[in-house]
Amino acid sequence: MDFMDIGSFIAKYFIDPIIYNEGYNVVNTLTYAIILGISLFAILKLMELLKLKIDERLIMATAPYIILGASLRNLEDVHLLSPPLSYMFITPLVYVLAFLITLAVLLICVYLERSGRAGDYSKPYFWAGIAGIVIVWGTLLLTQPVWVWWAPIVVIALAFTFTGVIYLIARRLKIGFLTMPLNVAILGAHMFDASSTFTAVDIVTGFAEKHVVPTLFIDITHTAFVMYFLKLAVFIPVIYLIEKYFIEDKDLYYILKFVLLVLGFGPGIRNTLELVFIHG
Repeated sequence: MDFMDIGSFIAKYFIDPIIYNEGYNVVNTLTYAIILGISLFAILKLMELLKLKIDERLIMATAPYIILGASLRNLEDVHLLSPPLSYMFITPLVYVLAFLITLAVLLICVYLERSGRAGDYSKPYFWAGIAGIVIVWGTLLLTQPVWVWWAPIVVIALAFTFTGVIYLIARRLKIGFLTMPLNVAILGAHMFDASSTFTAVDIVTGFAEKHVVPTLFIDITHTAFVMYFLKLAVFIPVIYLIEKYFIEDKDLYYILKFVLLVLGFGPGIRNTLELVFIHG
């Protein structure tokens, strides 16, 4: 394979999907998964250097940045941005942008705490994320028409219903790991994502799934309702494996759970905002 072939390969599978907003393919999906795995260990090393404990407090303080990162994607969806700036707001580059914003705010807040200029770093860190959400959502509301205003109600109602049913079944059958608060939040995040896809594809219509594996199953079953079963079939075993094999390494244990939250709430928030502000 010569340099021209390599260039064509990179353009076809990585650059064009970003420039033309084509979504995902098998090659870039696998590549991004590998990059995610490498990034996890890089984040662990970074937290070690910063001497920050990865626990539920840090995860909760970082939660707004999941919403913020997903919301930034919608700024490009509604064409508020122009190339080349808009490319930074297309997946997966928007995740890099969101990470850099999150890291910058975290470093500032940790510095303020350790220099005695502020108390617990997690509080200003959390509220800075909330402020970012308000700015992005305010921008969307002030500049864009609202199309499917009822979509968030439907998505949230479906997500709560499915998560609640799973929780009650788990309690009834005494499946302890599925009743732990953070694990319930993870399942809730993925029920939220499944609900946003189901609402977009089956209820509102005019929208399509862009990820490789979900698209395959939706094409086979002819309904996005299959997303609920797909999510449960994947993430219940994943949560179980984390509880069984990673419980001793608390930093890795919590960072893996945080990634699962991002993989659920990130696409779910983006999809729901897309329903509200983009007419399919």
